[in-house]
Amino acid sequence: MRRLIIILLSVTFILVINLTIMPSLSQRHRDLKKEYITLFLSPSLEKWSAFEWRIMKGFLYTVNLRVYLGKLREETPVLPPEAETVIVKTTEVVSCINPHYYDIYYLANGFLTWDFGNVEMANKFLFKAIKYRPRDWFLYFLLGFNYFYFIGDYKKGGFYIKRAAEIRKSPFLASLAARLMYASGRTEIAIQILRSMIRNAKEEGWRKILIKRLKALEGVLIIEKAVERYRLKFHKDPSTIDELIDKGLLKEIPEDPYGGIFYLDENGMVKSTSNFTERSQRTP
Repeated sequence: MRRLIIILLSVTFILVINLTIMPSLSQRHRDLKKEYITLFLSPSLEKWSAFEWRIMKGFLYTVNLRVYLGKLREETPVLPPEAETVIVKTTEVVSCINPHYYDIYYLANGFLTWDFGNVEMANKFLFKAIKYRPRDWFLYFLLGFNYFYFIGDYKKGGFYIKRAAEIRKSPFLASLAARLMYASGRTEIAIQILRSMIRNAKEEGWRKILIKRLKALEGVLIIEKAVERYRLKFHKDPSTIDELIDKGLLKEIPEDPYGGIFYLDENGMVKSTSNFTERSQRTP
């Protein structure tokens, strides 16, 4: 009898959470209210309260996060700082409730890296994802890209992309990993990886962000190739991009999709005044 009472109380508690807190949470996401995050229990309590509904609960929390971020993105290309807290808290809860759920890791990684530069937290979630989904090649691919592009650790980047290649049995990824190990052609490698990420992108908004970044790097590569030709011909670095045009090595300066202007720094590296960020993210 006592056990039956405990079960009934537990079921009642779960119904209260799923019928009251969950709809309220969803509405708060749509209204973009920051304080909604306080409705989360601790990850362990969320997991305990979910019981056999843990898959559905994790799915609903993830959908709510998508709605929240999608609404924010409609209003501004630059997400506010509190959105990072929302992403981290939601991912902590969902990955505790259902650690096998791929979508939450994918979503968190995309926003934490590109929008907030929090690669450390993104990698922490990816390592957890790999623990529960060890045969999912794309998780290793994302981890490898993070180390390569955001951290600049080519060796680790190559290691994880090599692991992705082994799981997927992909010669292309294996070749990419080998090039990373030798740290050559950084921009070209980044372009190849971004193209692969775009092909595998599940979120349209996220896909657009990647395409924009890809266009910027393609512009960088065009100028880099012209710089290489200049060095081979004149045995020195060009001082400006206009010099490349004057020498007939570059037809025109590519357009920076972020609204900046490409230039060469003192080391002959291709940079942009936009720093490849949205206008409202730039420091005065």
